[in-house]
Amino acid sequence: MIKVPRLQGGSLLVRLAALMTFALLPLGLIALYQTNAVVAEANRLSHASLLAHTQQAAAKERELLQRAGGATEGLAAAILPVFGSDDRCANLMKSFTQGQNPFTFAAFITPGGSMECTSDGSIGDVSEKWLFLKARQAARLSFAAGQEILGGSGPQLVATSPVQRDGILLGYVSIAVPHQLTKSLSGTKWAEQGIRFVTLDAQGEILSASIPEQQAAQALPVSVPRRELLQRTGDTFFEDARSGQERFFAVSEILPGQVSVVGSWPVENAMTVSASPTSWMTLAFPVLMWLAGISVAVLGLQQMVIRHLSALRRAMRLYALGERDDPSLKLNSPPREFEEARLSFNRMVAILSEAERRRELDLEEKTMLLREVHHRVKNNLQLVASIMNMQGRNAQTPEARRMLAQLQRRVRGLATIHRSLNTNPDISTVDSRELINELIAEIGTMNAGTGQDIAIETNLAQMPLSQDQG
Repeated sequence: MIKVPRLQGGSLLVRLAALMTFALLPLGLIALYQTNAVVAEANRLSHASLLAHTQQAAAKERELLQRAGGATEGLAAAILPVFGSDDRCANLMKSFTQGQNPFTFAAFITPGGSMECTSDGSIGDVSEKWLFLKARQAARLSFAAGQEILGGSGPQLVATSPVQRDGILLGYVSIAVPHQLTKSLSGTKWAEQGIRFVTLDAQGEILSASIPEQQAAQALPVSVPRRELLQRTGDTFFEDARSGQERFFAVSEILPGQVSVVGSWPVENAMTVSASPTSWMTLAFPVLMWLAGISVAVLGLQQMVIRHLSALRRAMRLYALGERDDPSLKLNSPPREFEEARLSFNRMVAILSEAERRRELDLEEKTMLLREVHHRVKNNLQLVASIMNMQGRNAQTPEARRMLAQLQRRVRGLATIHRSLNTNPDISTVDSRELINELIAEIGTMNAGTGQDIAIETNLAQMPLSQDQG
């Protein structure tokens, strides 16, 4: 009996796919990690680029503030030699507002808040004004912006620096710049793209903006207090603006520890890798490649292994079920190992088929011989019965005729049993009911002519008997 191995192609394919998945998983994780690192680096470079744009947009503002701050600190040092001389102090202040300088007003303010020396000769009290309170609180160079906050008219940007001698505060020097000069942030290119810039000092005061002053505060992040923006110099982040829209913010430093500029981009124009749909494709690419590798491996296994195993299993099953029309195995472009298996299978099938053919021939010959033997036995039994019948008719005494008749009945009974057992050579048993009925019928025919009427009644159970039992 040929045992067909259970080669379950689907289950094997699933197991091999699982093994390939685990085998390729480390490579997929490494590729994903490296891709993520590349995306993070690209994201960092993108944010750095936005910071650079912010610094570029505030370049003129930085130059102006640095010039104003430097001039204020220089004026604070230059006033020491003329301190106490009103005329010389006034001339010094006036000289700062003449020539190519963009400064429109300069003044010396006492520690109590009185302007005693100004560029235009005016005097006044600024002790209650924000610029003086701010300068006294900061105790260093500070800036303030507003309408007519220090001499003159119109919007102004004022730089204030303390004047000290031997650690003693003598007063403050302030220089005013027209606020129109700070409009360099409102470039047409930035405005068309929805980009906004706002400059703030360490106290959170808005010094200038690329949008109207009343809208400047709405362009700042809602969750970060103004005073903390200076501490986030160099940061880039997504946050809701005070206007309610989500925007991308970049904080860049203009004057170290004093003034910073906050750039605000619309999310759709931020051009950052993290917000771009291509970033997800970049991260998904190694995963897709991993899945593609597994798919190719599975298809390769299907083409190179599974389909040949399935064909081998199908051929073995058909041969085991008795299919002999075309038992040879045929494979389409198999690998060398499966080609050897195909040749071995076909050789085995040829050997088994030849052995079956020889066995069938031998069985047929034995069957013919056995039938001939049964035929000769049947003829011999009939011949013996006929001879006994002849001898019975020639017997002189009743005892001899009775003895021959009994022997004849026994021989006929053996002939009946032999005929019943060998009529169908495929059956090894005989039905007891049929056999007894035939024997009774045979005995009944033998008593014919004796002048006696015989009535036969039978009640037989059907039971199979072996040849010896019969």
